Order: sequence, then structure tokens, then C-alpha cells
Amino acid sequence: MENFFPAANIDDAYHACHPELPLEADDPRYVSLNPVRGGVDIAEVVARRIRRTKTPDFHRQLITGHRGSGKTTELKQLQEKLKQEKFFPVYIDVENLLDISDISYLDILIAIGKETFECAWDNRIEISDELLENLDDWFAERILTEEERSDVETTLKNQFGVDAKIPLLRILSAISGQISSGSSRKETIRRTMEQDLRVLIIRLNDLLDDLRLKLPKMGWKDLVIIIDGMEKMHYKLYADGQSSHSALFVEHAEQLKSPHAHVIYTVPISLHFNKNLGDSFSEADVIPMVPVIENKRNTGAAAAMQAMQRLVSCRIAIEAIFEQPESVSELIRFSGGSVRDLLRLIRFGCDETDEKISPAHIKSAQNRMAIEYDRLFRDEDLELLKEIHSTNELPVNDTVARLLHQRVVMEYMDSKGRWGTLHPAVLQSPRFPAALKRDEKRAKRKR
Repeated sequence: MENFFPAANIDDAYHACHPELPLEADDPRYVSLNPVRGGVDIAEVVARRIRRTKTPDFHRQLITGHRGSGKTTELKQLQEKLKQEKFFPVYIDVENLLDISDISYLDILIAIGKETFECAWDNRIEISDELLENLDDWFAERILTEEERSDVETTLKNQFGVDAKIPLLRILSAISGQISSGSSRKETIRRTMEQDLRVLIIRLNDLLDDLRLKLPKMGWKDLVIIIDGMEKMHYKLYADGQSSHSALFVEHAEQLKSPHAHVIYTVPISLHFNKNLGDSFSEADVIPMVPVIENKRNTGAAAAMQAMQRLVSCRIAIEAIFEQPESVSELIRFSGGSVRDLLRLIRFGCDETDEKISPAHIKSAQNRMAIEYDRLFRDEDLELLKEIHSTNELPVNDTVARLLHQRVVMEYMDSKGRWGTLHPAVLQSPRFPAALKRDEKRAKRKR
């Protein structure tokens, strides 16, 4: 069914504000927030860098920001701009392919091989038969068990007949499926690939190089691989003090940069606290939150509020959905400039009614989000949270990295640099206001 925006009833508004669905480049709901949030225009800047990188070099970079800042939507804009400039973009959403609670660089390399080959196949770009046979043989011999090879062969015979170009995709799909499912075979597959890492990278690059040779004949300039969803990987601290984030992107940076293509990775915002990140990747851009919070540091709140208001009005007919249209401004402020949280708040309001969203529904939505955020921080975080709330400064340590990853603390950018504050939902959570009141009582007793 065709969608019409802005939505004029509650059911359609609920759909129009889905927080998990990124907008494609031609979606009428798209509003550029780059002018008000202080970051770079990712589509323009990254496309320019790729265009200026000459063979045999490749552009490789990281893009980060809070979950919910709209990274995927901006990457969709980048994907379209690259197409317009005649680059061949392969977009990979790792959340749909891998287990984000347990990701290895080996998993990512396999995902790159699988998705790139599938994209080439879909675009009728023929890879060398001899290369495919060599890849088929190596993966089948080194990675798959005899039973798994038999399953692949049976599937091929039943579904495709005899076709020399399909087996590699089936084999890579089988490997990727076992990695993402958390099966007992996951670690065995990883150990096998790690033992043959050099050969694995050579085989992967054989595939990419062959594709890159074919692209100019079909009007494309070069290959660009966009790996999205990595910012959602779980944050863990290991016994050696290293986080799961730095273990992947710092310790294994060279492996992640090994594919023969321009490569862009999204990464968790916590990595910006790792001093070694700049040595690993020369380019790392931040997509900040939209600075809708008014305080002594922020001079751009009014423009930011207007931009977010446009974002909402492109999705829903505000006067048709809200009893009091000014309620939208209240939700925008409460979201802290997180597009994802703003859309969730609107949907929370839709949950409560089949008519219009009332001020009571707004209050209920805010309370619901405040309770969610109360679960995200620890009692021992309270002193640090009070300090950030008071100063708008973000200390550089693992605790702040964790709180940024969870959006308990929000990072913004302006002409003077980065600054931060607490998510408004934290300010209304049960524990933080109580901690402030205890401080006030102690201060009064001392006086």
C-alpha cells in the first residue's frame, strides 16, 4: 500500500514515526539536520574524500554518533550520492547479518564477501568462473564440514539446478548464518579462519579485485562498501581493561582496513575516548545530536527546535494528531535531540489513544521513557552525572564512554567544540532528582 505523508490519523502516524526504519534517499519525510547540529554533511564530505582518493589507494573511515542520531538515514543519503557520482555502493547492515552481542572482525570480513558478491550477482556483474571455483573449493574445504557441504549441494540441486556462479553465495550464506545464530560452530569457524587469516584476506580481495575490474566496463568508477549497524554492538569491559569496542576497531583495525575497496564503518561513540583510534583510522566523523536543550552553553536551541519541528511535520499532520500542537515542542525538548527518541515518544502517545494525543498522553509517554532511562545508569554513576549536569563538560574516561553509548549522557557540537549534558529523561527519572534533593538538604543543614 502506498504511504501518504504527512499522516492525518493516529494509525498512520504510528507507522510514519517508526523509529527503527531508516529513510531512503527519496523519502518525503527526510529533513537534513546537518545545518543545526554542528557536524559535517556526511554525504557530501565522504563522497568528496572518495572521489579524491586515487588508485591504488582506498579511502577508509569511521562514522560515529549516538544511537538514534540518524546515522543510517544519512548513510542512505551517502549511498544515493555515490550512485549519482557513478560509484558502486554495497550497503551492509550487520544487525541483520550478525550477532551484535558478539562480533568478530572475521565475521565482518565474511559479511563483506557475502554481501558484495550478492550485490554483484543482483546487478548482473559476472565474476570469473575460475575465481569462483577456486573460492568455492577453498571455503568448502577449509570452513564447511562434510555435512554442511552436502546440505549446500542439495540446496543448489533442488533450487537452482547446476549453476557455477551460485555456490559461493550459498557457502558464504551458510557460514554467515552459523556465525549470526550463535551456534556451537561459531567459534570453530572463527578459529579455522584465524589460522588461515592471510589466505582468507587474499581470497576476499581476489573477489573484490575481480569485481573492481568489471565495474568500469558497466559505467561504474569504483567499489564502496558501507558497513552500518556497528555502533549497536554491545559494550563490554574485559579483564585487561580494554572494551569490546576498542578490541574490534583498534586491535583489529588493519584487518578491517584490508579489503580492496573504499570502506566506511559506523562505530560506537564510546570509541572517541580511545587515544589509539586516530592511529588506526585517519578519518572519524561524528554525527552529533540536535542541540535542542537550552542552557548556558547552547546558543542554537531555537534553530534546532525549528528543524526538529519540520522533521515531525513531514511525517504527521500535527494539528490532526495532537490536541495541543505545542505539545510537539515539549516532546522535542524531552527527546534531547535524539531523532529516535522523539519518534518513540510520539508512538508512546499513539499507544494511549485512537483519537488525538492529549497532554495527559504526553505526560505518560515522558514517564515511560524516564523509567526506561532510570534502568540504564548505576547508583555509582550519580556523582559523575551531577557533575556533567552542572558543568556541561564530558570527562574522558570509560564510564562516560559507557553512558554515551547508552544515551544517558548526550554529546553535542558547536563552533567551540564538543559539550554534553544528561538526557532529559534522566532528569525526570526516579533516582537522579532524588539525588539532587539529597544534596540540597545536606547543603541546607550545613548553612
